[in-house]
Amino acid sequence: MGTMVTWALAVLLALTPQAQTGWEALARKDADAAAAAFRRALEADPKDARALTGAGVAAQLLGHPDEARDLFTRAVQANPRLIDPYGALGRLEYAQGNLARAIEWYEKFVALAPDDAAAVERLAAWKKEAALHDSLLSQPAGRFTILFEGETQQAIANRVSEVLEASYYRVGRALNAFGQDTVTVILYTGEQFRDITQAPAWAGGAYDGRIRIPVGGALNRPQELDRVVIHEFVHSAIRQVYPRTPKWLNEGLATYFEPGDHSALLRRLRGTDGQIPLARLNQAFQTSEGADAAVAYAEAFAATSLLADKLGDRLPVLLQYLNEGMSVDEALLLFNLQVTDLEQAWTRRDHH
Repeated sequence: MGTMVTWALAVLLALTPQAQTGWEALARKDADAAAAAFRRALEADPKDARALTGAGVAAQLLGHPDEARDLFTRAVQANPRLIDPYGALGRLEYAQGNLARAIEWYEKFVALAPDDAAAVERLAAWKKEAALHDSLLSQPAGRFTILFEGETQQAIANRVSEVLEASYYRVGRALNAFGQDTVTVILYTGEQFRDITQAPAWAGGAYDGRIRIPVGGALNRPQELDRVVIHEFVHSAIRQVYPRTPKWLNEGLATYFEPGDHSALLRRLRGTDGQIPLARLNQAFQTSEGADAAVAYAEAFAATSLLADKLGDRLPVLLQYLNEGMSVDEALLLFNLQVTDLEQAWTRRDHH
């Protein structure tokens, strides 16, 4: 979710016991417990700005961005000098694809914290991104808005639009995930993509509330373009409907729905001795090393393929359980599966 409110600083301030309990729960990444604690704090004092801020952080972690926005806004209204909710609102709006509003809130944050070098740098980067986007053409395409660079990218934008529309129904039916939000898709040159996203060299696209795709020479490799578009669209669909999906399953599903042959990924699994336990797989995608990333994607794909084979049309039920806060172990048991079943899929020799 990006930089989070500094709970340790907040705890040092004059907090009610309930609010302090909430911040401590956030430090443990226990969003459910934090939300309950902040709810009790706000029952006692509905205008407690620090409790409102903490409740907003918990709501965002629980996948409720609209509720988080309301709580952060109430915190600003309750105490206009408290800086954290301004930053939280900026990051939330950015994550939701609302760049102009993100900049407005972050300007207020930086005005109150001018010595925060990281915040100043982030604001400058967002303004640079906004200037670039203002120079792009905008093509509304049903549930999607596609930004692209002039006539040279028109044919690419048209193909991306067609792939997205088909994917909306195919993925939506399979996962019961028909998101209602308009999704912004931005087509970049390779240089623009690296500059804006700071993505590792191995990344072929990115999703952070907007789908971002480098498209230099894309029509020379149309199947690769389709693959990247579908992969990033799946992330968008999951964010809208099942936002608490674990990272490894999110990436596994995005890879599973990609068109084409996945045998190279599975060969990577058979050829590696450095397999990553499922408990550590979420963090493995943050690597800058392409070879390590390939192993993480291969494991996620193999585990997800097993789930799809075993659960069939019950796969959305698993996603719903996870989205409601159930652990992976607990949710798998409801389908007579265990984590070891997924990990054993990585060593199978009969992948197809």
